[in-house]
Amino acid sequence: LDSIARKITIILFAQQSLASAGFIAAATLNSIVGKELSQRADWAGVPTATYLLAGAFAAFMWGYVFDSIGRRGGLAAGLSAGVVGSGIAFYAIAIHSFVIFLLGMIFMGVANAAVQLGRFAAAEVNRPEHRGRAISNVVIGGTVGSVIGPFVAGPAGVFVKPFTGDELAGAYLVSLILFAIAAVVVFIGLRPDPREIGKEVAEKFPETITGSGAVRSVLEILRQPAARVAVISMVLGQMVMVLVMVITSLHMRDHNHMLGDISIVISAHTVGMYAFSIISGRLADRWGRGQVIIVGSATLVIACIAATISPDVLPLGVVPRLGPRVLHRRGGRGGRGAGGGGEFGRGHLRAHTVAEQGHIVLLGGYINGSASGGLHGDGCHRGFGKAHGQRRREWGPCFE
Repeated sequence: LDSIARKITIILFAQQSLASAGFIAAATLNSIVGKELSQRADWAGVPTATYLLAGAFAAFMWGYVFDSIGRRGGLAAGLSAGVVGSGIAFYAIAIHSFVIFLLGMIFMGVANAAVQLGRFAAAEVNRPEHRGRAISNVVIGGTVGSVIGPFVAGPAGVFVKPFTGDELAGAYLVSLILFAIAAVVVFIGLRPDPREIGKEVAEKFPETITGSGAVRSVLEILRQPAARVAVISMVLGQMVMVLVMVITSLHMRDHNHMLGDISIVISAHTVGMYAFSIISGRLADRWGRGQVIIVGSATLVIACIAATISPDVLPLGVVPRLGPRVLHRRGGRGGRGAGGGGEFGRGHLRAHTVAEQGHIVLLGGYINGSASGGLHGDGCHRGFGKAHGQRRREWGPCFE
């Protein structure tokens, strides 16, 4: 079982790397595309909000799909949805249609919900003492994606501009290709299905099974104080992260930055999200979950203040990005033991329970994805730092 678990973890790492690169390449430009296609700055956050809302509701569906047809089939289907969504988004930019672009965002949000569940498949095939490490090993694949995704957006735009008339379409073509490769990797390499291996692991390590054999409902789990703190920290962390991330690329575009510069800043953001996952886990084990959540919250506050100093690449790129990852990693494990058998129910993944928790978190991101465009349209971003060497003092209506 150990050798099979290692193989499955490697395949899931590869899938996470490719899929993350595809999602991040598109996320780099979603707000810019939203503004240009809608011709309204206050609608810039609508594509991201649509993407997150679709993912939130799809999380329920994927939970049951993963339990019904297996992890391999569920992930392959999710990545295929990403291929379709990227293709629709690419076509929408070429014909300059905002409505069709939002349709593409729906498919990509649905795909992301499936990919997010993939990391837990690594946990269910590993021994109980190795599960946390297995999740970290898969999540760290996002670091690879965070480097690849944003940096290919610029060159891809140059390549497709003669055909589409808009360099922004290039990132979505890259996403399509990466999702297609990831789907093939999962379909061919994820054998045997982690669901079946998870059942064997559960039988081999019965101490991970609850005495009653029952799986608690989300409401029962949320009655535990630790679980409530975990969910609240994840929701608030997601809201802050989405608010800042959505507006950053548009903010830089308004200050005449090229796509390459925007890619560098978004890449720095996503590297911070994923690369610190192992460190935050060790800190949580040493300091405790609550203390690390507090540190992550403080880091978010500092990051948001530091982002207002200047719109130049270096200040925006080196703003600390640890906060969101600390909150997500600690939030994801804050209720350990509250649901019976740790994070994984009866020794193997209860995908629909994990999906319900993800639904709550993504809804938090949706709220701020919607709000960010409105803030930009109201002029709140105009006070951020300097524009072309001159201090900007027009703080806008949101501060009046």
